[in-house]
Amino acid sequence: MSEVGKGGNGRDVGQDGEGREVGQGSEGRVGSEGEGAGWEAQVDDALPEALRIQPLSPDAIARMRGAAEREWHLATGKGGGRSARRRLTLWLAASLGILTLAVLWHVMSLTDSANFGRVARSDVQSADVRFDFVRHRSLRVGDTLRVGDTLTTHAPALISISNGGTLRIAADTVLQINGETKASLQRGQIYVDLPPGTTAKSPFQVVTRAGIVEHLGTAFEVLSSPQIVRLRVREGRVRLRAETAEVIAEAGTELTATRAGAVSRRSISTYGRDWLWVAALAPDYEIEGRPLLGFLEWASRELGRPLQFSDAHTREVAERTILHGSVSGREPLDALASVLATTSLSYEIRGNTIWIQSGRGT
Repeated sequence: MSEVGKGGNGRDVGQDGEGREVGQGSEGRVGSEGEGAGWEAQVDDALPEALRIQPLSPDAIARMRGAAEREWHLATGKGGGRSARRRLTLWLAASLGILTLAVLWHVMSLTDSANFGRVARSDVQSADVRFDFVRHRSLRVGDTLRVGDTLTTHAPALISISNGGTLRIAADTVLQINGETKASLQRGQIYVDLPPGTTAKSPFQVVTRAGIVEHLGTAFEVLSSPQIVRLRVREGRVRLRAETAEVIAEAGTELTATRAGAVSRRSISTYGRDWLWVAALAPDYEIEGRPLLGFLEWASRELGRPLQFSDAHTREVAERTILHGSVSGREPLDALASVLATTSLSYEIRGNTIWIQSGRGT
């Protein structure tokens, strides 16, 4: 490496590869005195002559102007005659055709896509739906979700699935609809409820980064975050098909899969605080003209607590009592209290059980 310092005359100096001093003179030239300085002087004298630009002749300027005018006429269709105008017309027609085809393709995609479900409950403009890369619409009650849509929620929403059952979606959830009974949970939390008797062409599937969650006749919750995928089975059974293994979880079981691929299992309650958000999105139960027993069974499922009667007489009363009115918009526990207040029966929460008794007591 060459050394750099100050020479005796105040110039920056160093040593070249052969040990000779080189420096920056006051005139900005590099080298030593003598032959090198004379050669550089000759170069300085020759450069201005070599770099001098000769002016264009009038003929050359005229030729350049003519070429530019011809190109401009062809591009704008001015002065180009029928050929230029025809090219312009064909170009415009082709562009319009491509645009029309693109619009038709998008409209046909929206109308021909299979129906996934309908929004049964949601705050106004609490979610939006995209089809491919196009922003489709803000989500409102009564709107239809189709295969290919990507749903982003800003508040909880309830979806009535076309093939039966409901899908409850927490706020800040992104869900891509892949099929009539298949959805990809990109982030957030959902609850799938497929009551007994629900039939579909194929099992309902939720695609997650940990694998595919497939129902086996059940109600379950799936949460997806950057750290974990969590599956909680509230009723029935669920199958988790991961890359390395297949796991079946029964009611009251939680499976947790980490980013590393490890899956752990533990027992959980099917009622309580963790399920409050699910109860808040319960679909309305139409009580008008229906027996009390059917309503009690609905409330039992929504609250995750088994139903018990104090005696045979109490059950008989529930079977033959026909309800009237409406509990629309009320959460299950509130609806239960309101309905039983109009009958001869009452209820208590005993442990994990909804205990129904007659007005006479036990």
